[in-house]
Amino acid sequence: MTGRMKMTGVAAAAALLLGAAPAGRGDAWTGSFALRLELASTTRIPLLGGQRSVTTSLLLVDVERAGGGWTQRHRVCDVRVTGSSLARMTVPAAFVRGLPVRRYPAVLREAEGAVRYTADMGVEAIGYDPVVTRGALPSRAADPGVRDPDGDGRPGATVELRVPAARARLFIVQRSHLVLSGREVSPDRIEGGVRVLAHEQRTLGAEPGFFARTPVIRPDPGRSGFVLARAPGVRSCQDLVRAAPGLFPGR
Repeated sequence: MTGRMKMTGVAAAAALLLGAAPAGRGDAWTGSFALRLELASTTRIPLLGGQRSVTTSLLLVDVERAGGGWTQRHRVCDVRVTGSSLARMTVPAAFVRGLPVRRYPAVLREAEGAVRYTADMGVEAIGYDPVVTRGALPSRAADPGVRDPDGDGRPGATVELRVPAARARLFIVQRSHLVLSGREVSPDRIEGGVRVLAHEQRTLGAEPGFFARTPVIRPDPGRSGFVLARAPGVRSCQDLVRAAPGLFPGR
C-alpha cells in the first residue's frame, strides 16, 4: 500500500469517528432549512399548581461544511407558548428580536440507510452575560451581567403572563442547553427528540410586583421534539411564519 493510500484510509477512518456521513448523504443536508422546535414542560405557579405547556419556536437554519464536519447556524423567528388555560404566557416580538444568531456544531452520519442528525446547541443565556457572571444565573436585577436584550428598560428579558383576573409582565433571565437528535424520515425532513441538559429560569422582577416569584419549571423531554425541513423560497422570518402551516402540517 502506498503512502497516499494509507493517508486516504486514515482520513476516511477519522471522518467516521467524527461522525461525518459519506459524501452525498450528509452533504444533501447542507443549505437553508426551517426548524420547528417544541419544548414541553410543567411549571408550578403559586395558587395555580402545576401547569403543562409547550413552547414552540420557529427557526431559520443554515447548515454548512466545516472541515470534516458541519456547522449549524440559526435565527429564532417566532416563539409561542400553548397548553394551559389558567396561565397563558406570551413571548413578545421584542423578546424574539433580542435573541442573537447562534452557531454550533452538527453531526450528520449514515446509519441503517438513513442520515442520522445531532446538533448540540450549546448553552443559551437570555437576559444576562454569562462571561460576566461566570456562567451563573443572576438572582437580582442589580447583579453584574444583567442585560436588557429587548430594550424595554427593564432588567432581563420581558415575557407576559395572563392568569384569571390578572395580567403581569415578568422580567426573567434564563439558561438552557439543548441537544437535538433525530433521523431522516424523508428526503425533505429530519425528525427527532430533544435532550435537555440544562434549563433554569429566574424572575428578577415583575409588574405588578406580586408576580416577582421564580416558578419551578420541569422540562418534559418525552413530549418535546423537533422537525427540520427543507423550505424552498423561505429567506426571511416573515417567509417562515407564513410558510410554517404548510411546512409543518398538523402541528
